[in-house]
Amino acid sequence: MYQLKENALVAVVDMIEGFINFGALASPDIQAIVSPMAKFLEEVEARTVFLVDSHDPDSTEFQDFPPHCITGSGEDQVIAELQPFAQRQFRKNSVNAFQAEGFRRYLEEEVPEVLNYYIIGCCTDICVLNLALSLKTHLHERNAKKEVYVIEDLVETFDLPGHDKNVEAQGALRILKTNGVKVISLDSLKK
Repeated sequence: MYQLKENALVAVVDMIEGFINFGALASPDIQAIVSPMAKFLEEVEARTVFLVDSHDPDSTEFQDFPPHCITGSGEDQVIAELQPFAQRQFRKNSVNAFQAEGFRRYLEEEVPEVLNYYIIGCCTDICVLNLALSLKTHLHERNAKKEVYVIEDLVETFDLPGHDKNVEAQGALRILKTNGVKVISLDSLKK
């Protein structure tokens, strides 16, 4: 069993078909966190939201990345193993879920009592990094006494020429720590 701090929210980033099983940006590397993530979500008692990359065909993000996770393509669907936990989903059209109006409105209007945010998912050095930094700086700007955590065992990135997953992930985790995000292990949450 896992124990989170009080008034917790778990944000699951981009655990979708288009980053794991098929599509231009799918990576088998992400599969490594699926089973431990499912176990964690099954055992943890906290609000959980899924943040889902879902783009229009003419998304400007495709200037920087190959077309991926187009709405209705199937790539924008939470993977089957995590579907049972994905009752609350928010679509995003960029690498930064904090910029998704629906998600930000949810944080501010529906769950303002949340004190501890736990971020898991993919990719460590892109979407996880952007969300964690934006959320942390947003909280600082408002002098909110809340914490942002990234569970390092439940984040992953991809391996490609010019993008060594270990180097990129470690660099991202260092940036997060430098900016006040608490990078923690899954073991530290066991009861």
